[in-house]
Amino acid sequence: MTARRRWGFRARLAALIAGVFITGGVVLLGVQYLLVQQLFAQGISTITTGCFSTTDQSGHSSVSDDQLAETCTIGTGSGDDISVTGTGGGVGSVVVQQTTELSQEVLSGLLIWSVIILLVFAGLAVLAARWLSARSLDRISGITATTREITRDDLHRRLSLPGPDDEIKELGDTIDGMLDRLDEAFTRQDRFITGASHELRTPLTTTRTLLEIPLTQGRVPAELEPAVRGALAANARSERLIAALLALARVRHRDGALPLAPEADLSAVAAAALDGHERDIAARSLRLIAPVAAPAVAAAEPELVRIAVGNLVDNAVRHNRDGGELTVHAGTDERGAWIEVSNSGRDLTGTDLSALTEPFHRGEDSRLAGDGLGLGLALVETIARSQGGTLVLTPRDGDGLRARLSFPRRAGDDER
Repeated sequence: MTARRRWGFRARLAALIAGVFITGGVVLLGVQYLLVQQLFAQGISTITTGCFSTTDQSGHSSVSDDQLAETCTIGTGSGDDISVTGTGGGVGSVVVQQTTELSQEVLSGLLIWSVIILLVFAGLAVLAARWLSARSLDRISGITATTREITRDDLHRRLSLPGPDDEIKELGDTIDGMLDRLDEAFTRQDRFITGASHELRTPLTTTRTLLEIPLTQGRVPAELEPAVRGALAANARSERLIAALLALARVRHRDGALPLAPEADLSAVAAAALDGHERDIAARSLRLIAPVAAPAVAAAEPELVRIAVGNLVDNAVRHNRDGGELTVHAGTDERGAWIEVSNSGRDLTGTDLSALTEPFHRGEDSRLAGDGLGLGLALVETIARSQGGTLVLTPRDGDGLRARLSFPRRAGDDER
């Protein structure tokens, strides 16, 4: 048994308006009917008192008993009276009876026509109520649609609601104010990350140089060499983290630091990423499955695509198992170009994969352990959104992860 669906606000508003209209119509017709009924009753009473026997001033009849005359005076409403005179004492009762029957017939007809008019009025009231409710909520629907389209990477958009300075415009201005505060907060955050990253790069570079020089020259005692190499490894990890934070902030802020270009070939980018990880693939003894694919050209910035695909491949190599499998496919479909990277590894069935795209999330690893930074997939998803694409993560059959990165196709590809 399904639960009864509750009416929406628009339906309730239309029902309320129609109910008010119909109630007003019922009251108006009811009052009109009662008023006409009362007027007929008063008219009949006037006719009854206007029917009298002809007598003289002393109270005696001016005619003989067998010629008793009755005179009924009926008001016509035009200033003249119609007098009906007869004998036998029955004229007054006949006139009153006929007038009563006429009033009842008129009231019956009025009641029928009132019901018909009320039904027609009810239908018109429902139509008018639907039109009024739709017109009243059109601006709210516009606010809802525009607000739904505004995303984290599109906070510069504003509703700028036109129209009179009423409650709906106040709502739109309030949302615009909220978007201003959010945009300012995110901009401050990105500027802080960018500034802090730039400030940290110099001391990290200096630290790396100071550690590498004595190590290269052999001036580090043997008992201290493991500690120095550990410090260099931590320094390199910090440098990678800062580089990733800079790329993430740059993509989100879109400050123009990355070059714009109309298209990128995902197949070529994937081949270049695999070439860059050739040594790591060989060191892990991974079985690479990367068939030669036709060009998969997408409407995206090549530099951003290179960063995204590079992070996917790096993630697949880093979180693979020794002797595992690495598969890279690229192609096109009716929606655009895509690249799919899958790797063997831990069984992720039943895992909340959406959490993997959160910054600094590394699955079961803590933030202080492992080689990953927890920013790779977060950066990939941010790039995908900024280019109108998507990143979909699914468990690989058996074990591991499958990541599918899609971008829209170039303009004009549909016509080919």
